[in-house]
Amino acid sequence: MLQKLKNLFSKEELKNLCQFIYLSLAINLFIEILNRSSLLEALKHVVTNPLVFLYNTLIVLLTFSVAFLVKRRFFVSTIVSIIWLGFAITNAVLLSFRVTPFTAVDLSLMDEAIPMIHVYLTKWQIVLIIIAAIVVITLIVLLFIFAPKYKQRVARIRNAVCIVLLFGSILLLTSLGISTNALAKNFGNLADAYKDYGFVYCFTNSLVNTGIDKPKSYSEEKMVELAEDTLTTPPEIKEDKKKTPNIIMIQLESLYDVTLMKDYTYSEDPLPNYHALQKEFSHGFLNVPSVGAGTANTEFEVLTGMDLDFFGPGEYPYKTILKEKTSESMAYNLKELNYSTHAIHNNDGTFYGRNQVFSNLGFDTFTSLEYMHNVELNPMGWAKDHVLIEEILKALKSTKEQDFVYTISVQGHGKYPGSEDDFSVPDSATLSSSNPSEEEQRQYTLTEGYTPAVDAITVDGIAEEDRCAFEYYVNQIHEMDAFIGDLINEFKKLDEDVVLVFYGDHLPSLGIEASDLENDNIYQTSYVIWDNMNLPKIDMDMEAYQITASILKRLNIDNGYLTKLHQNSLNTANYLEELELLQYDMLYGDQTIYGGTSPYIATNLQMGVDKIKVNGILTSGDNIYIQGENFTEYSKVFLNDTEIETTYVDEKNLSISTTMLNAGDEIKVGQKGDDKVILSYSEPYLIK
Repeated sequence: MLQKLKNLFSKEELKNLCQFIYLSLAINLFIEILNRSSLLEALKHVVTNPLVFLYNTLIVLLTFSVAFLVKRRFFVSTIVSIIWLGFAITNAVLLSFRVTPFTAVDLSLMDEAIPMIHVYLTKWQIVLIIIAAIVVITLIVLLFIFAPKYKQRVARIRNAVCIVLLFGSILLLTSLGISTNALAKNFGNLADAYKDYGFVYCFTNSLVNTGIDKPKSYSEEKMVELAEDTLTTPPEIKEDKKKTPNIIMIQLESLYDVTLMKDYTYSEDPLPNYHALQKEFSHGFLNVPSVGAGTANTEFEVLTGMDLDFFGPGEYPYKTILKEKTSESMAYNLKELNYSTHAIHNNDGTFYGRNQVFSNLGFDTFTSLEYMHNVELNPMGWAKDHVLIEEILKALKSTKEQDFVYTISVQGHGKYPGSEDDFSVPDSATLSSSNPSEEEQRQYTLTEGYTPAVDAITVDGIAEEDRCAFEYYVNQIHEMDAFIGDLINEFKKLDEDVVLVFYGDHLPSLGIEASDLENDNIYQTSYVIWDNMNLPKIDMDMEAYQITASILKRLNIDNGYLTKLHQNSLNTANYLEELELLQYDMLYGDQTIYGGTSPYIATNLQMGVDKIKVNGILTSGDNIYIQGENFTEYSKVFLNDTEIETTYVDEKNLSISTTMLNAGDEIKVGQKGDDKVILSYSEPYLIK
């Protein structure tokens, strides 16, 4: 065998092959060291799972094999090494901020992550990254120019055949591994999967495995049977029995009940309103799909009733299928009952593509940070949640119909400060009325320290190195709890039926482990349902994708096939199989359940409940003012489609720098976020 290899490959090629094998082993080991933050744990993985480790090494070797097709083998292998090492370092950095490891989907979030980098890194860290990037790019250029080339003739056809054989072998081993449970195609717990099956395989899987695979039992006959047997309205649900209150759902950023932490005591109850609600109203644990990050995925499960486990590992449907296709959702279901539907989020409107996705989920309006006034910032630069009260009430008052208002908060967002000794920052800040820049808006986003207020809640039983971050977090959710109490007091004044749902999207990125919690589950947050209709108190734990169907059931509403499935089949043996069939059929299949065509048409999403208008122009001395309605600090004036320097004065006035306005010119106002994206324009105003 060895002699045949010598005859097929030259001595130099065999030497290169051995070098690439050794390099693949070394890189895979280095990746696992960073993946586990431990040399000993990585070596333990090699010893206890040698076949999995070698399989991952083969994948790395496959990426190096492309070097055999070119003469610049040293250059190509160096680039491949840099990519793998970059992935490994990125994974380690992300794991330090969140529980979820690095997946291919994170690459699609880069455009949204870069504007937020100053939240998680100091200026010096950002500078060092830029310097490192410049150095790496410079070395790559020099390497391309001066690196040695392979001097013998390259047998590209033979080498390409060998690469194809290697690729085929890996596919065969993958299939064998999945069939024997040595590998898994879909991961219930992403963090555990990366440790069980190795970073290389899991990341590669996330790169190619997206969407929902066609279930083996999927067929037109099966879907018709499902529709007839399960997805029918029970006789007891009649139109005249349906209750149609205003329904407000509030997804609270990183909120969880800190009193569930073992051995921790607090100077006062961090969540007095939340705990009081739990005693009187329906509540329980909510099983969410992520920890430390992934707000949009909990949001997706809640709004659609779909289980993310059926999608690719680490996938964000907001960034994939929902960019191009509508989906059955709570909003669409309630629109069938003549509800108006509103989304509210006190953060950037483009984050996770919500300004596009919410149209495909059936919302009429979306009010993001760019459309809000009097926004108060917390010490880390995130908008405080109290501003949401005004926006929720505004949405309710904007229509005569009943309203569904889905609200996403942001105050509890990380990164959490690491040390009191680094520096102090003010208790809070308010956006000025002088059109602050992005840097000014985030002037408190220095993330290395936090000095709590004198009357802040303190924690006993905590390690000193964890105190600063945890106490900061506790005081933020204490303020969020005050927001809950104030919002309910406002609803008590309304002469309308209301169902109000609060729940956390995921645990914070504070390194909390299951063993630290009384409920022993880091994938559980809590929910509570307040109402002024005397609904029965029903305490139960559930999945995030079940909560909307559960709420609607209490109101005798079963609109939507997913709603019917959750209400009728929850405790049956075929429940999850039927759920997967429905999800596939709706998003990737033939939409047989709808008769072949989805009934859901994307809405003409209006940004902001109140439209921004230009009513006229006022000249005062050397100043020109654009007069109108509902301007905010993010309003920018456009003259004949060209942005001009704009200063925010107040909600009815913007000051502009130009003095060259002529008859026939067109003025409009656009809402420009920190990411420089224009979210909407006012109707044009023609100068006469």
